Amino acid sequence: MHIISQVDAQIIAEIRRCLTDTTDRGLIVASKWLSELLLSIPAFKRNTGTAADMSSVSMNISEELDDQPNWHNREELDAQEQDADVLDIARKCMEARQYHRAMHFLQGHTSAKARFISVYCRFIWPSLDTRHQPPLPVNTEINDLLDSVKDSADPWLQFLEALFLHRLSRIPEALDLLYQAISIYPWNWAAWTLLGQCLDSSKALTDALTNIDLPLDHPLPQMFQIKIMNELHTATDVELQLCDRLLGTDYFPDNLWLMGQRGRALYDTLELTKAETQFEKMFTLHPDRIEDLDVYSNILHLRGSREKLTALAEKFLLIDKNRPELIRVGNHYSLRGERDKAVKYFRRATHLDRTCLTAWILMGLEYHELVNYPAAIESFRKAIDVNKKDSRPWAGLGAAYDAMGMPQYGLFYYQQAMKLRPCESYIWEGLGSCYEQLAKHRDSIFALERAIELSKASVPSNRKIVIRAKIVKLARLVGDKEDTLAQELKFIKICDDELFGVNLRPPRDSLAEQYITCVYSVAEYHESNDGNLKLAYDYYNWLLVLDPSAVRAKPTMREQIKSKASAKGYDLTNTNSLQFGYSLDYKKGRCLLLEFLQQAGQVTDI
Repeated sequence: MHIISQVDAQIIAEIRRCLTDTTDRGLIVASKWLSELLLSIPAFKRNTGTAADMSSVSMNISEELDDQPNWHNREELDAQEQDADVLDIARKCMEARQYHRAMHFLQGHTSAKARFISVYCRFIWPSLDTRHQPPLPVNTEINDLLDSVKDSADPWLQFLEALFLHRLSRIPEALDLLYQAISIYPWNWAAWTLLGQCLDSSKALTDALTNIDLPLDHPLPQMFQIKIMNELHTATDVELQLCDRLLGTDYFPDNLWLMGQRGRALYDTLELTKAETQFEKMFTLHPDRIEDLDVYSNILHLRGSREKLTALAEKFLLIDKNRPELIRVGNHYSLRGERDKAVKYFRRATHLDRTCLTAWILMGLEYHELVNYPAAIESFRKAIDVNKKDSRPWAGLGAAYDAMGMPQYGLFYYQQAMKLRPCESYIWEGLGSCYEQLAKHRDSIFALERAIELSKASVPSNRKIVIRAKIVKLARLVGDKEDTLAQELKFIKICDDELFGVNLRPPRDSLAEQYITCVYSVAEYHESNDGNLKLAYDYYNWLLVLDPSAVRAKPTMREQIKSKASAKGYDLTNTNSLQFGYSLDYKKGRCLLLEFLQQAGQVTDI
């Protein structure tokens, strides 16, 4: 991890300058982001130095820009000065969302800023009503708009050209322009955001950072890395360390965006307790912040915090009920099992913002729970239209087709999800289910083994036991006795290690019956093949405890094993002995349960 240069007077002046430029051009989201970033810098740094010092820094920047060929030269500055009054009223029209009037005022004005505002208004005007449009609104003039800004040396017009190329799916050309625009004018966060939309992997991120002409210690590449790794759901400890560093007193302490990114990284790594703490700290600093509420409500939903989720929904419905973050209300109803109401709020969120990825995904999951698989498929496809880089809608499609008995389709979509997140346990489990339906038993075993291997600490132990039970069933279908025996031993071990993961006392479920069957199978194998007689003897004793009435666990079987062991000179009462490379290990779970049953008087010592 590179050392990040500290925030100094020059960086502060650059942020202020870019904040003015983004505001003048109507880039509201970027200007808001820069405002919050500036405000998070400690006041003593922002206010340090005289006005002359800050003016000197600004003049240095201006001189550097003047040296750039063909952009921001003296001629351009003069043109902007002549257009100042017209630019001012055009900006006021944009703030009032009167884009057609802004275009009217700017007719015949040729400064780069006037061209930017005019073209940008032409671009966003047709997309004002997005309710009946696809996630990316259609603008039939996109090719004409592209021609109007081609081959410009101005970084703002280069950003617009890249935006239009991106909408036309000409990604390589858009990337080249964005590299140039960001290298010339790095603090334009709108350009960084567009660049992120062009990247689909961590390798693409590395290539992009290599092609941008910025010092390695500049804070912007580090912040961009955090953003993209979160969007790809591949954040690691490296991104968490970058967040901690950037939130330090030398950089941007208490910056809400960075705190939200840190919470998202913790959420994706399933550190739900730490993620909840992070978001609570963020909302303590700014109680009415709506951004990141969707992630926070998902965390509360996963942790089953019904009271907090209810309070959150009630509070923010009063603040603004017409925001797509209404999905937090849907999570509230989902946690209560009222899935129809949850769908209602998720759908309303998509009406308010067709690009609300989380709402589409959660609506698909609710439809899946309602066994309305066609509606779930439609929701997941809408989510993919919004963001193809998110593995969750791909996996959702796989699960829906798997549940509909169409494993070929399910397998395809699970494979797409696996390419995006190869280390996600539930995706491998879904692959195993599809392979099982296709009678590809060995492939299914491999996928399920991989699912267990990738299971994190937050995955319930009972889920791992269920997967192990599936593997045992599949191994028996394959017919390899040695492999079946190994899988049965693994299943017994995981059940023994998790004492209450399987209900061994009557009435028993299918997992308990599977456990008893595996114990009997292993004991019978070693007894009939003169294998580990000590293990066979131990398991037969255990069978008598679990199911004394079972005909297959006959007491005479223990006597036969004792006779065989005596003939071979083995002492079955020595718990520390070794036999044929096996160590008789009284599993923790089995011994604890036996002790419990003995203390309860349900069994006698055997």
